Amino acid sequence: MLKLILNEMVSERKWTGKSKGNKAGHQIFVFLIKHAGIKAAYALLIFISFYFFTCKWKINKYIYQYFRTLGFGKFKSFLSVYKNYFVFGQTLIDRIYVMACLNSKFDFYFEGETYLNDMIHEQKGGILLSAHTGNWEIAGHFLDRLNIPIHILMVDDEYQKLKDYLENITGKRKANIITIKEDQSHLYQILEAINKKEIVCIHADRLLNSKQKCISLPLLHKEANFPYSIFKMIVTLNVPVSFVFAHKEKGFKYHFYATEARLYKSSNDEQDVIRLAKDYVNELERRLYQYPLQWFNYYDFWERNTA
Repeated sequence: MLKLILNEMVSERKWTGKSKGNKAGHQIFVFLIKHAGIKAAYALLIFISFYFFTCKWKINKYIYQYFRTLGFGKFKSFLSVYKNYFVFGQTLIDRIYVMACLNSKFDFYFEGETYLNDMIHEQKGGILLSAHTGNWEIAGHFLDRLNIPIHILMVDDEYQKLKDYLENITGKRKANIITIKEDQSHLYQILEAINKKEIVCIHADRLLNSKQKCISLPLLHKEANFPYSIFKMIVTLNVPVSFVFAHKEKGFKYHFYATEARLYKSSNDEQDVIRLAKDYVNELERRLYQYPLQWFNYYDFWERNTA
């Protein structure tokens, strides 16, 4: 886990989709959690976060600029870089702790869960759109409360041996993982899930490569690129979409948010795509102002939003 945190915190220019963690590093943190408690694991993060804060200047400048874009002063932005690393490490530890069901230390507040239940009752299937902020792994773990199959679209971001080890500790993910493939076969899996009236969860804040078609919209008053294909797919499928986020509060609490599900299909697909993208970006921006330390895109998001 030690190496996972060091490497999952970053890519200086381009994110490859792989976390270069190792089994031994994970064992250190699992041992600490089981035998000394989660606070001991957090304590180790003090040193890991300090290493990044003092040594990774190329990465630091991107997250520093994010805080400046938020409106933070220079000194506050400087300190927030360290805090951001520390909070990110906590979310990774929390993920293992909660998914392993080690005990019931954490409290979860679900805001907008009724919206998701309403979506399910309509029996049209649905899309949940989120971003690389907060702790989506924990949110996905608890979506089984909806009593419907959940599918999460994601890059295959861990080596198989590491995945096998984590599953031995935490158990298998409760959601089905749809892995993004170069041959676009994942699109058929999404369509199959929607045809079965099931739920698909997608992050919509990163481009996979520089050739991907994008929509340029202001985020925190600066233009950024977002993946056109995701919003186009949702409009074409004509299924309800809700924006969902899970953020860490003080202590051992998480707050899950879901917006009211909406349909975006009308007589003009292009206008609908833009309208959906704008609503998504506005909701993301609202959460960033509310939880500024929980933004986990470690590259120049505004200059070239490809990862």
